Order: sequence, then structure tokens, then C-alpha cells
Amino acid sequence: LFFYGGESHFDNMRSFFQGNGFSRIIDQPLFIAPVFSGVWGVSDEDLVRRAIDDLDALGDQPFFAFMLSTTNHVPFEFPDGRIELYEQPKQTQHNAIKYADYAIGEFFRLARKKSFFANTVFLVVADHNIRTVGDSLVPVSAFRIPALLIGPGFTPGTTYDRVCSQLDLLPTILPRLGLELDTPMLGHDLLARPADAPGRAIMQFGDNHAYRLGDRVVVHQPKKPAVCFTLDAQDHMTLTDEAWPDLIEEALAHALLPGKLYQQRAYRLPTAAAH
Repeated sequence: LFFYGGESHFDNMRSFFQGNGFSRIIDQPLFIAPVFSGVWGVSDEDLVRRAIDDLDALGDQPFFAFMLSTTNHVPFEFPDGRIELYEQPKQTQHNAIKYADYAIGEFFRLARKKSFFANTVFLVVADHNIRTVGDSLVPVSAFRIPALLIGPGFTPGTTYDRVCSQLDLLPTILPRLGLELDTPMLGHDLLARPADAPGRAIMQFGDNHAYRLGDRVVVHQPKKPAVCFTLDAQDHMTLTDEAWPDLIEEALAHALLPGKLYQQRAYRLPTAAAH
């Protein structure tokens, strides 16, 4: 299921999800008497309450559900009286962040009362930093985002503080669902990584593609040679003349491969390719 407070044809999401295995899409036209509607659609609290009701109605049926929040976008609209404002005026990014946090809390307050809660793994993750700007080819420090995993198989209070990517989150979840699975995913199971393994991250900034491995970064730009940087502890980038041909090739492969796999319908296990 895909839950979205706006109109799902935006950004071609409806056709993408329908073409990639999602059986139900719940978007703005299906919300009855929402408590608040703005430019982006219904509020996050409308979104989470509808999701709770629909998931609860599934009973014991296993599900995969994806919710996309919209409040934390310009012009930062949300209902009155839900939070103590962080600052004035009301419609600022900090107030919207605080409201989005309130709505996430509302989701978990309601979910804890449902039977599916004890058997469900929840992932809360950011899409991107609201301040992904800068004069560098790729502002690496602006790509730090939070992710929260809650559910069976995950120890409360545990923090993973090494470099990783959104690509690693699903491969980290799947082994803890009690299922025997093989997948073609490029991500890593973070909880099975060696302690000395360098972290990897992939970042897109406009037409520039950055690939990070440990404290090294390769940036590819259209029709230009790759550029290499080193990072300090604060993720400040320093141009380097060091030659990393293997890393440059690995970075380019990560930039090009996903599109080729998708376009050629080759994103599958080798044993499944003949079927």
C-alpha cells in the first residue's frame, strides 16, 4: 500500500508504484473530511490516521506499507493548536519539522494499540535534507539524514553511527523478518558489516553524482572527468590529486547501473531472469 496526502499523479508516483507491485494507492481524493488541507494535500495527521485504520482492517494479513509525508515542504502548512510553535511566524521550516514529528508520534501512539504493532518493523527515514544547498560540487555534509528502525529484531537504544546509505536500510530489515530471502539489492545489511568496513554513501546533487567510501569521495559530472576529494571529521571536502581508478570506476558503476537495470528490466536475481 502507498499512502500519500496529496494527489498521487504528482511526479508520476501513481504509475510508478502501480507498475512496480503496489496493489493499493490511497491519496487525497480518498480522504473523507480531513482535519486540514493545504497546497500539498491533507495534513500528516490525516495521513497517519487513515493509514492506521487501513492497516488495522487487514487483520492478520501481512503487508508492506509506505507513507510519504508532505507537511515539511514549502509553504509549511499545518493545523493550528497541535504544537507549541518553535518560532514566529507559524509557517516556517522549524515549525513544520516539529509538526511532522508530532504526526509521527501520533502514528505510533495509535499503532501501539493495534494487533499488528508487535509483528511489524517500522522504518522512519528522511527523504533529503531541507538545506541541501552549497557552492561545492556536492555538499556532502548536507546529506546527513535521520533513520529510525523499530520492531522485532532491533534492540532499543542501539545507534548505528557509521556512514551508510538509504540503500542499506531495506537489506538491514529483511534478514530480521524471519524470512529466507535472496534479493538483487545493492545495499548492505548494516548489522552484519565488519567493524572495520568503510561506510558507503551515494549522493545526487543536480546533475552531479557523489560516491563516498570511508573518507574518500568521487564526484562525476556530465561530460567531465571525475574529481576526487578527501573528507575530514566534519565532512569538509578537500580536493586531492591522488589517483583512485578503482574507486572512480566503482562510483561510475553506481551512478549508471540502476537506470540500466530498470530500463532493461534486469533488476532481478540471475535464476529468475529466464522466467
